[in-house]
Amino acid sequence: MIGTGIRDALFGSPEQLGREVVPLGEHILINGQTFTIIGMFQHYESEQDRHKRDLARDHPEEMKKHLVERGRPGYRSASGGSGWAFERKNMTAYMPMNTMWLRFRSASGANSIPDPTLSDIDLKVADLSQMEAALGQARNVLLATHGGIEDFTFATQENNLESINIAIRNARMSGGIIAAISLVAGGIGIMNIMLASITERVREIGIRKAIGATFGNVFTQILVESSVVAILGGFVGLLTSALLIKIIVTVSPGDNAPVIVPESMVLAFAFSVVVGILAGLFPAAKAARLNPIQALRHG
Repeated sequence: MIGTGIRDALFGSPEQLGREVVPLGEHILINGQTFTIIGMFQHYESEQDRHKRDLARDHPEEMKKHLVERGRPGYRSASGGSGWAFERKNMTAYMPMNTMWLRFRSASGANSIPDPTLSDIDLKVADLSQMEAALGQARNVLLATHGGIEDFTFATQENNLESINIAIRNARMSGGIIAAISLVAGGIGIMNIMLASITERVREIGIRKAIGATFGNVFTQILVESSVVAILGGFVGLLTSALLIKIIVTVSPGDNAPVIVPESMVLAFAFSVVVGILAGLFPAAKAARLNPIQALRHG
């Protein structure tokens, strides 16, 4: 049984020939040995490859433009991304184990002696709930065939998924720490701006309080100014992030291109506003507590 990649390489792809290619019954040579094709796997492809195939079928002019872009100096292809896994599946051929051993005895082990030992065995469980029982049965069979020596290990997709989840969690934690430090630094910057602004406007605040401005009036004014600075900073941050994402996608296109979801944008903007409000509390309280007489004497 062969994958569609092998079919395309030996007999041509349906896109090139304009018709379906089913090479069942055809004979091919593998290391000089003749084999008959009795089956073919389904075609595996990434979302990006599927989009390109649909684009070539429905909009050939746009596909030609894409191919021209690929020919430009400095263009980086996305083939180095996750597409290699699909390509590997499509370029795989399967044959019975005994057939492989009989046909390819030239595979040597120690001291150039043919060695039929397998280095890897893939098992598929019908249901995830049977995983533990299946692993126990496989372990018992291998122990019996290995003379009671446990010189093998098991690697399941669940283990890989757990490792991936741990890596993602660590990456998110690192990003969260960096974001927290950035927010603290931004809050300190807003606080310094507001304190400097209050220092320059001490007489103005004194006059306002002398003609009847209350603690709440001054406090609210400074807090609003601090919030406006944070809101403007949040907008600038969102625009900068969108621009950086666009540059990354343009310079280095790939299957896993970064995206900004609306929920993240709202959350980031909300944090920016909250930091601005918190950073403005101390300057607002300091300005609201100014003594009108001392403030009028300032400067």
